[in-house]
Amino acid sequence: MHSPNAPTIPAVLLFGAGDRGRVYTDWILRHPGRLRVVGVAEPDGIRREYIRKAHRLPDRACFSDWPEAFAADLSADAVIVSTQDQLHTGPAVSSLGQGLHILLEKPMAPARQEVLAIADAAAGAAGSLTVCHVLRYSSFFNAVKGIVAGDALGDIQSIYLAENVSYYHFAHSYVRGNWSNSDTSSPLILAKSCHDLDILCWIANSAPVLVSSTAGQGHFTATNAPSGAPTRCSDGCPVASTCLYEAEHTYLHGVPLKTAVGRGSGPLALAARLGVAHSRLAARLPGLSRYAVWKEWPTSTITTSLTTDGIRTALRDGPYGRCVYRCDNNQPDHQDTIITFANGITATFRLHGRSHEEGRTLRIDGSKATLRGKFGSGTVLELHPHGSMKTVKVPVKGDVLGHSEADDGLMEAWSMMVSSADDKRPVTDECLSTDGATSLASHLLAFAAHESAVTGRTQDVTTDS
Repeated sequence: MHSPNAPTIPAVLLFGAGDRGRVYTDWILRHPGRLRVVGVAEPDGIRREYIRKAHRLPDRACFSDWPEAFAADLSADAVIVSTQDQLHTGPAVSSLGQGLHILLEKPMAPARQEVLAIADAAAGAAGSLTVCHVLRYSSFFNAVKGIVAGDALGDIQSIYLAENVSYYHFAHSYVRGNWSNSDTSSPLILAKSCHDLDILCWIANSAPVLVSSTAGQGHFTATNAPSGAPTRCSDGCPVASTCLYEAEHTYLHGVPLKTAVGRGSGPLALAARLGVAHSRLAARLPGLSRYAVWKEWPTSTITTSLTTDGIRTALRDGPYGRCVYRCDNNQPDHQDTIITFANGITATFRLHGRSHEEGRTLRIDGSKATLRGKFGSGTVLELHPHGSMKTVKVPVKGDVLGHSEADDGLMEAWSMMVSSADDKRPVTDECLSTDGATSLASHLLAFAAHESAVTGRTQDVTTDS
């Protein structure tokens, strides 16, 4: 597959052109000369066509499935695997077997044996595997890692990390969406938080040995459905005007996302607040009218026809128009996990889907100081030395709605690694250690936490079986 006469710019295949695939390949567009996309495999014709046009690909380089791309022999150096979780194993193992460099979206796979198979394939591969644990590439968690590695905190015994999933995000992805049912996708703590578990292992600088977890599905159940609520929002729900999860409110008008942006400051936040409070006026104003019909995430994931009629059709016929209290979801909406590491550090990880905003909260207590932080909207990181009234503010970057800064950092690091692979230039960035062996620890930890929540028993965590 790899040609000895390959061009200087490494050639990349994209398998899966959904939101995450677009994030990574849009970075390539913004950084010409670093990497180049030479082929795409994506079953959805509209998404495939976007990649074809954006990267000026010939028709012969566009496929509906990844085996067709390999059969075409496009002389690729690397592959981005961003298909649905349950479709990761085939292309990942095959790519590694051909000596290619792989960027694999998290989680590695939804099942333990598949994760082990990918890790085994990576261990003996001529190429490399990088799992998209993007939090490692954020300035926030890099600062945390640096402080922990220094002497400012002293001896560390306990870490607290919470992933606060916003109410609208949880309903979209884990009640109505692709990860709503663990029987057909993967456990919530794996799908949503394997990179949080990776961060905890990274900060603790130790292997997890024991895990105990509890979880519950407390809100999104039929017993909590409003009186008279139909199966679908479009079927005349009596509480449509006040329901936080009403489908057109969420997807057609994008009110939850506009509200999230509106909590910030500056012109963008002001425009978002205007769009929520005075939607009809905003729809007539230049610059704001383009957002009257919401076309960004999460709407971009439910249909490729981003018009009023297209979105309404998707809500009428697809899973995202269902009442959140009448879905087939079985994922917990809150889970608390306690981890014991081999070096004696204990960590508590909280995952829940009822937050007013997206973000993570962190607290690390040491013998000399406490480190407290918030990552997301209103990002802040503060060091509180014991016995002192002084608070040390650590400068870090924030992102209101996600981790775009970390996505850019991941692609920067991966492109450097792929580019330097042939001439053996050293790449020393510690973040690049999210290879198969490193990522295996967080994934096995997630499986063990899920098992503990199901059985009610503390689980041993091992990475060698």
